[in-house]
Amino acid sequence: MVRHYYVNDVTEFSKNELETVVKSVEPPVCLLGGWAVHLQVNEGFRREYGRDYIGSRDIDLGFHVDLSRSDAELRDMPVGGSIERIGELGYSRSRFGFVKNFHRETGERLSEDEANELPLHDTFEVFIDIIPDTSELDSFEDAFGFRPPSEPLLKKAFDGNCEPLSGYVDWRVSDSVKIAEPSLLAAMKIRSAPERDKDHKRVKDLADLHALLWYVKDFSEIQKEVTTYVTGRTLDRLERCTGSKLFENAANLLQIDPELVRESILRLKT
Repeated sequence: MVRHYYVNDVTEFSKNELETVVKSVEPPVCLLGGWAVHLQVNEGFRREYGRDYIGSRDIDLGFHVDLSRSDAELRDMPVGGSIERIGELGYSRSRFGFVKNFHRETGERLSEDEANELPLHDTFEVFIDIIPDTSELDSFEDAFGFRPPSEPLLKKAFDGNCEPLSGYVDWRVSDSVKIAEPSLLAAMKIRSAPERDKDHKRVKDLADLHALLWYVKDFSEIQKEVTTYVTGRTLDRLERCTGSKLFENAANLLQIDPELVRESILRLKT
């Protein structure tokens, strides 16, 4: 059962953290991942089903990393300033960025030791993943001490395939904070799903991909856009990692018909 990972009491805390974090980081920065999907598809999904699209547990932030810069210069760039500011918000370093523990009932922030003393069902974590726009991460790791996942497609966002986040939220934020466009987000989901090492992450990727293909614009239009970002081989990898059980789980997460999810994903190759 995947839905318990994305229940409202968890995603609402993450959504509140999103505003705090986004207002704290140093732009330019691009919102990616589940919250970017939520904001892009929510209007269409609500129009179809009369309810909001699912939220996210994690916050994914994309940054440009200039490989020509020294370690010290990287630390002085927006990505370095943002990493420092997130730490000042009380987040601890995690494998791919940062994490903060919360008490599920009260919303109180917990230290790692405090969280470890409580039953798992009484706590939850909000992760902030820092996503560079390059797969050459040696300089990044030397500068910041961790090696995050990379997303080379993020370069497309910083080249203009993005919009100001301010158009999608009801709180004030700099126009230098961006959100990736739907077709680019979909291409990222196509790339990431086969590599997921946790089942609930793969299910969420598939649900998000379906939503981006189905609830933003005409399918044929977004299909054409998506296939400019990914190769046939990449689509083949996605198809090999899916199946009836995964379609069923993604549909259950969204509380929709599994055939809708299956059709939207498999039609990408037609």
